[in-house]
Amino acid sequence: LRGNRIGAEGSGRVVEAVRELTSLASLNLRDNNIRAEGSGRVAEAVREMTSLTSLDLGYNRIRDEGAGSVAEAVRELTSLTSL
Repeated sequence: LRGNRIGAEGSGRVVEAVRELTSLASLNLRDNNIRAEGSGRVAEAVREMTSLTSLDLGYNRIRDEGAGSVAEAVRELTSLTSL
């Protein structure tokens, strides 16, 4: 889903859809105009994605607030090897 500029609303919809995919290993949301609000939604979803090994949120505008919520969420994901 890289480079689609989905923003906060779109990121919320995407993560709601993929959070049910328990065997998903990689989620690429790079360059999607996701800001702090959208990254919070991503953080909520990835907490439940225990098989996720790669999460790419590069080239978004999540800033400090958004980065904090993502950091909290991924701290619990022992399967994650790439961020």
